[in-house]
Amino acid sequence: MTVTALPSAAARTEQWQCLRERAQDLAATFEARGADGYETGRFVADNIRDLTAAGITAMNVPADLGGFDGSLAETVEIIKTVATGCGSTAFTLAIHLILTGSLRQDIDAKVRERLYTAVRDGAFVIGPFTDEGSGSNWAMPSTVARRVDDGFVLEGVKHFSTGFDAATHLVLTAGLTDEHLEPPFNLAVFLVDKPTDGSVAVARPWAGFAMPMTGSHSLRIADLAVSADDMLFPEGLTPLFFMSRQQWGHYGFSAVFLGLAERAYTLAVEATRGRRNTAVKDLRLMPGVQFAVAQMRSALGTMNALLTEYAERHIDPGEDLTRFVADTCVPKYFVTNEAVRVVTLAMQVVGGSAIRERGRLSQIWRDVTAGPLLPFTNDLAREFIGKAALGIDPIATPRWL
Repeated sequence: MTVTALPSAAARTEQWQCLRERAQDLAATFEARGADGYETGRFVADNIRDLTAAGITAMNVPADLGGFDGSLAETVEIIKTVATGCGSTAFTLAIHLILTGSLRQDIDAKVRERLYTAVRDGAFVIGPFTDEGSGSNWAMPSTVARRVDDGFVLEGVKHFSTGFDAATHLVLTAGLTDEHLEPPFNLAVFLVDKPTDGSVAVARPWAGFAMPMTGSHSLRIADLAVSADDMLFPEGLTPLFFMSRQQWGHYGFSAVFLGLAERAYTLAVEATRGRRNTAVKDLRLMPGVQFAVAQMRSALGTMNALLTEYAERHIDPGEDLTRFVADTCVPKYFVTNEAVRVVTLAMQVVGGSAIRERGRLSQIWRDVTAGPLLPFTNDLAREFIGKAALGIDPIATPRWL
């Protein structure tokens, strides 16, 4: 194992400032590129290469392996910044950063060094967890892992394989077929190099209403051989490890949609300045416009405060794991839904031209609608939050989902 001396506090502060500035500069570049690529659904390959060259994709490499060792709060900040320029890029990056941020502890040392050495050198990791037969319920995958002498063979179909075109490594979930492990404790997760032998292939190319440039293809996995050494967590314990990392997914996804809402607000304010019609010389003087802008600004302040608080303080699962998962649902539920309301207000302030011009604001409106549909969906989030508040086991019947 290669061990690198840790950077000083001053050096790390300088690194962080560089990462933030690079993300801000790239967001502007990505927004310009999206003007041409959004409607065609062209994958954000150039953007991913730029993020890699800027060191952003490697920001969560552990310090002992020569990395920046980004915190959850820092990861959220970078994702949000990138989202102001391109939702598709931010969402694709978010999955990579969520995985590389959440897997730094508790995995086998050899797998850890393999993963983060690759990421440090430019690897891009994706995690297609949505199964053909079980949807976004990652704990109950329909993809199966059959045990063989030298490891496992995976079979199944994965949807929403965001970033597959740029991926070098895949984190794949599957259910072990062993009879002694009942779902969800038969869940297993494997780190594999992106196959080139056709065992993982695009079954249906991505063509989404929202986030059209993410390349979130459906993949068919057929006879994919994986080693037992590729398993990230001990058999039977994977669901517990996944739950203890739920904050990374919920806060990372929330950051995407918060960033989109912030950009929508800015665009609405910019569009209002200098506008007039035959009745009003300055639309800024209209109370309705002022009230809408105030509502957006207040909502953004609340979303930022909530997400910052959770990302900085709510990172340790503690002893009550189910309550912890329920708590992680709070910012995910609030931010993704509030972001939709902010972007809708921005569209109303700008008016019909926001749709007619098919510009950045209309892109944001399409992208932001995906937020409440991502795991945990609104229904599942409400169920976890409500049951935890009432002292009910989240998997107790009756179930909403």
